[in-house]
Amino acid sequence: MTKTKTLRTRFAALVPMGVAVALAMTACGSTGGASSGGGADQKTITIATSNDAPFSFTDQASGELKGIDGDMINAIAEAKGWKVKVFTSEFATLIAALNAKKADVIVDAMYITDDRKKQINFTDPWYTEGEAMVVPSDSTLTSRDDVKGKVLGAQTGTVFKDLVDSLGGSQVKLFDSQAALLAAVENKQVDAVFTDSAVIGYSLVQKPNPKLKLVSPYKPFYPGIIGAGVRKDDTQLLADLNSGLADLKKTPKYLEILKKYGLDDSNMSK
Repeated sequence: MTKTKTLRTRFAALVPMGVAVALAMTACGSTGGASSGGGADQKTITIATSNDAPFSFTDQASGELKGIDGDMINAIAEAKGWKVKVFTSEFATLIAALNAKKADVIVDAMYITDDRKKQINFTDPWYTEGEAMVVPSDSTLTSRDDVKGKVLGAQTGTVFKDLVDSLGGSQVKLFDSQAALLAAVENKQVDAVFTDSAVIGYSLVQKPNPKLKLVSPYKPFYPGIIGAGVRKDDTQLLADLNSGLADLKKTPKYLEILKKYGLDDSNMSK
């Protein structure tokens, strides 16, 4: 999963309801609501995802659902005694797929927005996520207010280009990939770059780099509140997910999941 794709999907405009979409199905057909499966009384819940790391994706080695959102729904399902099936589609088609009953719930780092709430209901917030500021490890920069007159970087085609353009830097450099962006910080071609916090956090968990530093604490310019989405008429599932989420947040596992994928307590939602 490329950085560019992630950013474009997280901030993409929605596909209107009723638009025909080509859907890739990995494990299920139409659900018509959470259903019984497996054991005699065990409910199966089908989640919709764009298979997008680090949010909700199928691990190629194990075949298991992983990610920030993936681990959270697995924890909720385990506590509820549910089985989880996975349905994959492009991010922009997930709401249409949900309302077409191809899945029971969207679990894919979807921002809770007023426009989306016109089409689906959202659970209580799962966590918050926005952009991150990355600097060389020996940098003294601590916030966006410090970058005026500095050389700044962002990835081509992302919303963060507009952000760096507004910060009064002496120069803005654009890069075609996440790897190139981070290499520019490492080699001090730039003083600071701005990129998606979950993606950069996960990248540094997978491949630690002592020459890079995530500025923390950091208040995002583009803050996002993440929730899971269900159909408007699926009120029982919404209640069940919210109760499961509330129980999860009471345990250490909630923060453990966030940290596992490079986030921290600043991303927790009460």
